[in-house]
Amino acid sequence: MSMASTGHWYVLIETNTVYDGDNLWSLTEKLPVEGGREEAIGRAEELSLSYEPGPYPSAPETCGRTVFRTSQTSWLVESEQSLWHQGWTAPATLSQLMRITVAELVSARPAPPAEPPVKRGRLRRARRAD
Repeated sequence: MSMASTGHWYVLIETNTVYDGDNLWSLTEKLPVEGGREEAIGRAEELSLSYEPGPYPSAPETCGRTVFRTSQTSWLVESEQSLWHQGWTAPATLSQLMRITVAELVSARPAPPAEPPVKRGRLRRARRAD
């Protein structure tokens, strides 16, 4: 994260991926919001109704959406899409979960740059050929 000044408001978006039976949550968006807390809440509510994650987001008209407001500053969103490809015997439903949260940046410190590893052990001298 780049150095950002504290006291600014963000909308954070976490997405859920199911991989090999494990549910994995990851922070996929950190969206800065101009203004204060109320502007961030308004932006988060808009995103709860429209945001589609991923490199290839689905068109909103092809998805169902269930939105739960879990507190004054957070939402849980379930987006579903039904697909039926040629050759399939039945449709499949894809489901994506998202958590959308309003947050104030309290602290931000970038990680220090990595240092190259220190060589350890003895140095060997090359033998002279006689």
